[in-house]
Amino acid sequence: MKRSAWTVAIALALSLGWAPRLVAEPEPIPVIDLHVDLPYQNGYKGASFSEGSGQFRARELLRAGVVGVVLPLFVPKDTKPSGRTKAELLSSYFRTFTELGRTPPYQMPGCVARPFAVETWLSFEGAEPIEPEELEIQSWVLRGVRVFGMIHTEANTFGGSSGTGQGNRGLSARGARFAELVFRAGGIIDVSHTSDRTTDDLIGLAREHGGRIIATHSNARALAPHPRNLTDAQLRAIGELGGVIGVNFHGRFLEPKSGEGSLDDVVRQIRHIARVAGPQAVAIGSDFEGGIRPPAALKTELGYQTLARRLETEGVPRAQVVSYLSGNARRVLCPEKAQLPSSRN
Repeated sequence: MKRSAWTVAIALALSLGWAPRLVAEPEPIPVIDLHVDLPYQNGYKGASFSEGSGQFRARELLRAGVVGVVLPLFVPKDTKPSGRTKAELLSSYFRTFTELGRTPPYQMPGCVARPFAVETWLSFEGAEPIEPEELEIQSWVLRGVRVFGMIHTEANTFGGSSGTGQGNRGLSARGARFAELVFRAGGIIDVSHTSDRTTDDLIGLAREHGGRIIATHSNARALAPHPRNLTDAQLRAIGELGGVIGVNFHGRFLEPKSGEGSLDDVVRQIRHIARVAGPQAVAIGSDFEGGIRPPAALKTELGYQTLARRLETEGVPRAQVVSYLSGNARRVLCPEKAQLPSSRN
């Protein structure tokens, strides 16, 4: 009798709204981030791969809607004993590959969607130790490197950097040969960090060879005048070539004067890039774990959904928000006609 009475009482309370109700959370917008520096934090800052500095935590990725990420095998130029070398790049690769295998929900290779997994691709950010030789570049593509950033904050033998006070060097003959071989191997060239002349040279080369150019973590210079950001002409060219621009969350590249960016700044960047380069060219490249100062609303991976909600609130259709946060990036990372080098004659 007592049990029956309690059952009736609970049912009555629920029907009258006197008890808490279970409300299903909305399905998160899927996210593919084109640039997260976890290998750097793990390999050179002593952070765990699963936690990093706290901006991109493995345990929160599924709740944050993350379905894919590009991890750069970045090697600092002052790495001891000999700096950024091929041996250090290999060491970064094997260390990262090992950590990925024991850190769910990361899964390689990318372009193979699995439930409750984060598809993972690799990239370079400063690839000058790699020789412009076909077999060497193909070997990196087979290891899972999809995106090749040839230059970082200083000019190298490939070409000029957007780093301040370095002039405006263009692409070298060695750099042009390297880019051609990357295109031939089915890889993608990243122009984040390249000088204006080098960026323009690479865009011209992509037009000539049918290659793909992206900027994994750069913004629009028209809104945030910083050499690391891209001109409208460059944004437009990347869009015309079928590439994407990953909007960067670093305050300095959102608001150069104060260095303090906001969620509104990120939304403005997205809207500007969509208007200039086309909505198919918008992506996300947070630069999390790279020592950045993101807006307060975007300080960790959980901020992706905050950004998604803001875009929807401002009238961007949900399908378009999905394209901005993951669909456009997936189209570039997983083209239907992509061929592994081993399938070539």
